[in-house]
Amino acid sequence: MRFAQHGGGRPARHRVDFHEDVRIPSSVPGLTLGGDLYLPETVHRVPALVTLHTGRKDGIGGLAARRYLRYFAERGYAVLYVDCFGIGGSEGVPRPILSPGEVDDGVAVVEWAAAQPWCTGSVGMWGLSHGGMTTLAVASRRPAPLRAIFPVMGWTDAERDLVHPAGLRGGIGMFGHLSLYNIFCSLLPPIRAHDREKYETLWKERLERFEPWFVDSWRHPPGHEVWTRRRFDPGRINVPAFCVAGWRDLFCDSMIDAYQRIDAPKRLLVGPWLHSFPDASAVEPVPSIAMACRWWDTWLHGEPSRREPAESVTVFLQGPAGGWMRSARWPPTGNTEQVFAAAGPGRLLRSCPAGAAPSVATVSREGDPTVGALSGLTKHPIDKFGYPLDQHEDDSRALSFTGSALPRSAVLAGRPEVNLVLDPGTTAARCVVKLTDVDPEGRSMLVSMGAVDLGEFPPDDPAAPRVVPVRLDPTFYRLAAGHRIRLVLAESDVPRHWPAAPGRLVVRVARAFGDLTGPAGNAVTTVRLPVCAPDTFHEVVMPASRKPGSRADAGENRWELARDELTGSMRMSLAKQDRVDQIDGARGSLTMATRIDFGVSEHDAAGARMTASGVKTVRTTDGDHVAVRAAIEMNDADATVRAEVLLNGNPFFSREWKLN
Repeated sequence: MRFAQHGGGRPARHRVDFHEDVRIPSSVPGLTLGGDLYLPETVHRVPALVTLHTGRKDGIGGLAARRYLRYFAERGYAVLYVDCFGIGGSEGVPRPILSPGEVDDGVAVVEWAAAQPWCTGSVGMWGLSHGGMTTLAVASRRPAPLRAIFPVMGWTDAERDLVHPAGLRGGIGMFGHLSLYNIFCSLLPPIRAHDREKYETLWKERLERFEPWFVDSWRHPPGHEVWTRRRFDPGRINVPAFCVAGWRDLFCDSMIDAYQRIDAPKRLLVGPWLHSFPDASAVEPVPSIAMACRWWDTWLHGEPSRREPAESVTVFLQGPAGGWMRSARWPPTGNTEQVFAAAGPGRLLRSCPAGAAPSVATVSREGDPTVGALSGLTKHPIDKFGYPLDQHEDDSRALSFTGSALPRSAVLAGRPEVNLVLDPGTTAARCVVKLTDVDPEGRSMLVSMGAVDLGEFPPDDPAAPRVVPVRLDPTFYRLAAGHRIRLVLAESDVPRHWPAAPGRLVVRVARAFGDLTGPAGNAVTTVRLPVCAPDTFHEVVMPASRKPGSRADAGENRWELARDELTGSMRMSLAKQDRVDQIDGARGSLTMATRIDFGVSEHDAAGARMTASGVKTVRTTDGDHVAVRAAIEMNDADATVRAEVLLNGNPFFSREWKLN
């Protein structure tokens, strides 16, 4: 066992001067962005760190990040937290998510920071979620002053990573959670006294021109040409990158893919986290803030140590007897591939290169649009609750193939891949693939999953079977001896995807006896598992996370699932609340409360319905009470979005968008 070397933090060295609402030129001539600057008290020039985020600097996102911003400044970095164009104190009208102009602004901020008299000319960029995305996107543009990045749980493709996951119509993630958040951040007036005096007129003008992310996403369905302009190639990144991902985060696949494509010195840290800073995670928190500081010390202060390897990977091993492990690279070298073939009835057989190829049979099942909720909120922008539940009920409503008890444990490290062989009788439009770990008591725990639009793989010959490759999310998971592997094929993954009219999956499987079958080739459906050698990783002890400064406190959170067997319906209800009790360096409070309800019947996918509502309230330091309310109603064919602003209980602004 070894102790992690990149986790220890160094002590603070500087007092910090806080400069509120620094004006920074945007990419649009004549319009500026607003940023908060944390500047260490020193006579020397220092490197700069930049975050560009839609979670405005005076909102819950920015206030919760203060402890990180001050931490870096105390250790000798000029730290900028900048509102995106049209958000908070930045001029203009909010842009669509991941628009090219948003990236142009990020480049402008990096170049502006490098040119300031307090900066050495070296700039790093970092951030969580939207801030992770802008970090990666700006780095792909290669601005000269940018020397290193630290993206946390970001994405590279607005369509397939976020709005319409895997190219399938999106559900409550974008159209519920993030749409409410976008309305709050865009319509909330300036909170701090200084900002209210300067930007009240700007805010009032913005109200009339605002268009929610929901409207933009609704108008651009999967495959729309606009999405090609809202993705970027992380393979263009050529600066040192420390990438942070969570196995249960909605951007795990995107972050690890970006890491693998970056051609520069790099690090990868992946924990068992949902969508949150690792320091603040409810599960296995680690001091990522100290790791980031050490990364900046290495790459923004002169020459890096020659002892630094070009690549290093620290990942949490999930499953029984899990823990932190380290390897030289991801995926690890020396993996072996174990192939399993789907067989009838409901079996998963080890495929061996020796012997005769199996004879072929078919199995089929009509899609059930209620399947998916037991996967939890792992593919949603939720930070503290919603880990996957026992998948058994969902497994029973799909095509499931279960292997024999494993004679010895095995560690999966990489991407499982499924070769889906579909019979011409298939009418399903999509397939959701899950790999689960079934323990001796029959509990089925989610290991990895993937989804595919079958329309992207039309058959060459309508009378012949078609082979559809499905890449599952990367995983690092220990399968214990005595456990069984299960392959699950479904048509639905609600509420991550919006339900579609069910069709029928007709899958080609092996007709075989015993626990083994011969080489399957492309004749039957198979799953390939990346199994790593025991000596590929070594165990490490991660330092405990310390949480300096104030934080945004979680309020009352609730997540409920209910199934009515008589009506064949499934309902999900989700309520979340966050609160910050200090604003503008004085008394005041900011609270955000949201609720999302989703329901669908197995007999009527077109009748699926989502309602999302919430309120963001501010009690300012001078006693005013401001509230932004939002409500969304969405079904298969149309949607309504409502937003209103109340000042001291009196209606000030309201607007409604009707979509079909």
